[in-house]
Amino acid sequence: MASSETLYICKITFLKVTDVPVADFHNLSCDPYLQATLSTDTSAQRSDDVPPTLTYRTHTCRSTLNPVFNATWIVSGIPESGFLLSVRLRDEDPGNYDDDLGKTVLRIPNEGEGTLQEGWRSGEREYKVKKRKSSVMSQLFTCTARVLTRGDIGRHVRLWIHVEVLSKAGNQDDKRMYTVGPRRYVRHFSPLIGRFLGSANSPDGGRNETKVKPTAFIANRIQLAGPAPSTLRHRYVGFAPFVKAMFRRTGIRGIILHHTLHKQHLSIYKWDKNVVWGVIGDDEKEPQGEEQDHVRDTEAEKSVHEQFKEEQPKEENVIASDSIAMARQFLRMTSHGTHGRIFTYVIMLDGEMRFTATGEQISVQFLSKHTMHSDIAIEIAYSGEFFIRPLRHCRRAVDHAESNPEDNEPADDHSSPDEFDDDNPSDDPALYELVIDNDSGTYRPRKELLPTLHSYLASPRNFGALGRVTAIQAFDDRLKRWKEKRKKAKQGEEVVQAGSISSNASASSSSSSVSGVSGAEGVTTGDMRAVVEEDAKRARENQDQDVEAKVEEKEAGLAQDASQSSSH
Repeated sequence: MASSETLYICKITFLKVTDVPVADFHNLSCDPYLQATLSTDTSAQRSDDVPPTLTYRTHTCRSTLNPVFNATWIVSGIPESGFLLSVRLRDEDPGNYDDDLGKTVLRIPNEGEGTLQEGWRSGEREYKVKKRKSSVMSQLFTCTARVLTRGDIGRHVRLWIHVEVLSKAGNQDDKRMYTVGPRRYVRHFSPLIGRFLGSANSPDGGRNETKVKPTAFIANRIQLAGPAPSTLRHRYVGFAPFVKAMFRRTGIRGIILHHTLHKQHLSIYKWDKNVVWGVIGDDEKEPQGEEQDHVRDTEAEKSVHEQFKEEQPKEENVIASDSIAMARQFLRMTSHGTHGRIFTYVIMLDGEMRFTATGEQISVQFLSKHTMHSDIAIEIAYSGEFFIRPLRHCRRAVDHAESNPEDNEPADDHSSPDEFDDDNPSDDPALYELVIDNDSGTYRPRKELLPTLHSYLASPRNFGALGRVTAIQAFDDRLKRWKEKRKKAKQGEEVVQAGSISSNASASSSSSSVSGVSGAEGVTTGDMRAVVEEDAKRARENQDQDVEAKVEEKEAGLAQDASQSSSH
């Protein structure tokens, strides 16, 4: 990709697939979905902090050989020369492995069509899906079904896609591709694992409440507004030989560990009939049943289009509305932080946040490892732990006793705290605080980047509607006390206090803070150089040979040479 290329925001619509192979022989049907991977030209030069590909998964259409998806995917940072789109057609199975039904790779725009520009539209295009990429059992089932139905089962699988250029990307200097929308959240429920662990998690209140028992173990994914700050990038730390082998998939032990964690990730974050998903900003009651999922994507497409309108007052209103909807959905996914819950999280390079509740049990800790959440990704944006708690002005009745003055700000003499009910928490985001840290042994995020993490999460497009966002160093003594209280609350020993961070350590604004670090002004060129040098150092220590590692080492050397020459 040439550095002078214009970057665009493109909308890709996966319309439908016809004559899908039979994968479920008991009903001569299938539960198909599409898994897409987007990349620029493989020979193009790309920055080291750019994920080489972006991925997207449609919802699953149940019991059909002619699924209609109408699923939209909006991506920014697409160069005018276009992109490659690899699409796999798969069948969702109850087990841990989904069947491959076919694959197609397409280039947008086609050769001879020139380059992308504002207003460019592909129209509805038909692509052949190559069935030789499908599983043997699927091919056998399809041939048998064709005989039994006397030819009613189609032979030629076709995929229909529409691509449209919406506008130029807002920042032409940022060469990264990232997902703009629809901003989806996904909740993966594992009732069997939940019963084994004795999980106390519960699904969203509302129409999905009866679908899963409250003992289900829940893995959550929510798409943050992109792009994530370029300095939020951390390579794994190879603190032991087996860790290096696991990430590099070398040696018998490394291959086994990598395979085990990857399988665990697929199991915890598996799509099935119990999955609950939606689009941020869809506050109205959503249509029930997966057969109506395309309605969600249509509404999401309208919502995202609003963000590209030129009228500034409407833009501000959309941002405010999205911020409240984002914070509310985040509160529901975390059960409003009740009963002392603490979560392990990973923010991926594309801005997707993944998290599960953690606990003292060894089994829960094993399922909450950052390596599992990231699917053994070599690099991520940030990781650690977080929890949600009510702010001081909305505290539990017993919180007034035995409060630590180091944990709390002085109470407002002109207002009395309202009692907070753990069993019936408020849905007002302004009453809650997000406390997030960098407690991750695998990736060891730099504490100097906590202000950057704070600014990203506290922005109006993410969790800005929360009463406070606090980013704090993992080894801060106050954080240790807060977590210990939450652990006791989870065991039923006492109620968690809704304290606030000390005003002396507060930075940023009155509703947000960064603690345990200095300098919340933002990222400088020196900070970016430090990030590259740190990742290059880790790559050398890990003896990594991937493309990103080589680019990082090269850029770190250039930065060091430039620094030395400037000093002379």
